[in-house]
Amino acid sequence: MHNKPLICIDGGILLYKKREFITGAAYHVTSRTNDKIRIFENKLGRKIMLMTLQNAKDKFRFRLVNFCLMPTHIHLLIIPDNRSSLSVIMHWIKVNSAKRWNRIHGSTDHLWGNRYFARAIKDAQEYNFIMTYIDQNPVTAGLSPTPEEWKASGAYYKARNIQGLVDYSPFERQNYIKLLSPVPPIVSKIIPPVQLEHILQYFDAYSDEIDQLYKLVPTIPKLGESSFLKTPSICLHYHTGTADYFIYEYDNIDTMYGLVRFIVYPAESKYKKFSLSELKSNQHMKLDLSWSVTSTVVA
Repeated sequence: MHNKPLICIDGGILLYKKREFITGAAYHVTSRTNDKIRIFENKLGRKIMLMTLQNAKDKFRFRLVNFCLMPTHIHLLIIPDNRSSLSVIMHWIKVNSAKRWNRIHGSTDHLWGNRYFARAIKDAQEYNFIMTYIDQNPVTAGLSPTPEEWKASGAYYKARNIQGLVDYSPFERQNYIKLLSPVPPIVSKIIPPVQLEHILQYFDAYSDEIDQLYKLVPTIPKLGESSFLKTPSICLHYHTGTADYFIYEYDNIDTMYGLVRFIVYPAESKYKKFSLSELKSNQHMKLDLSWSVTSTVVA
């Protein structure tokens, strides 16, 4: 969908072609300020836009799954309801944000430039790409070290679980909470998502265990190193409901090595490498924080 869909009629007059939208589709919408004036560079400009977006959500039926306010333009990832029109929504947002800006500044200037750009997302791959592209805008522009620290963004709202403006699920939020977590990244990588969410909610109750893990993880033997130790010790213990994983080695990224002991069929227990990310997909998986496990348990 072109940013300026123009048609020529008799007499050489150029008119905008009427947009055609797909019902139920997600749209990446961008719109620039008039003459690329840096309206959203200051807090007042961003506040006006955030208030207008919230008012638009209250008035119309649509999901805002991500957004980012940049100094000269905005990015929205928006899914209109079957009973709402993207054209009506965007017209309302642009008109009302301009009215607020001009009323505060006592002006009659044009706030927005040409027509907004809107592109329908065709598949999950493009959806994820656009989501990341919007998140990384302030980082790429040098405005913020991470997406989660740029206050005028969906990433900021998701990371801090600020509800109302941005639509997201607990699963979608997982990617945004790690950098802002009081749990160090080296530790959060080894804790299952569901358990990490619980620890963050009741962090004071787990602070001692987190400190212990922070000291322990760097000392875990690297893959292939424990065979050189006379008495390798169990460093971590995971329980999934059907099996226990006793960890001896870890590559500090994703791969672990240890004994997998099946609860129902203990005779099939064996040493193996496995991907931590694969284990994390198991909603019943938990990291044992009691630290009562010793090497004698698996003898």
